[in-house]
Amino acid sequence: MTRPMNIEKVNEYGHNAVRIDIEGRAVLLDASDLDAVIEHLSALRAMMRPEVPKTPVRTHQYVIEVDPCWHTEKHPLHDGAMLFLRHSGLGWAGFALPVESLAQMHHALSRHLEASLDVQHGMLN
Repeated sequence: MTRPMNIEKVNEYGHNAVRIDIEGRAVLLDASDLDAVIEHLSALRAMMRPEVPKTPVRTHQYVIEVDPCWHTEKHPLHDGAMLFLRHSGLGWAGFALPVESLAQMHHALSRHLEASLDVQHGMLN
């Protein structure tokens, strides 16, 4: 039995592309096409129910980006900041964080940093 949808990376005429085949109908997407599809699908997914869980599901195998590029700037209309994180496959994602969320994130990240520095300090002694 064949699967109704198949997605694979191909090297069409020397250029990387993704081939999506749905029930015998195929399309080739280059990187910019694929970026547009991912962005469009993420916007559609945001409107669907059930919503994406508010907390990570512990049984899910997440793709983890190690040491991602990031950027912050002041939100132009609200107190707080905008945080952008880059995932090598999904692209840049932006988050508007109000002051309360910034304070909570600062506290949480500070605890992780302190614990890591304590471990490093313990290794040096």
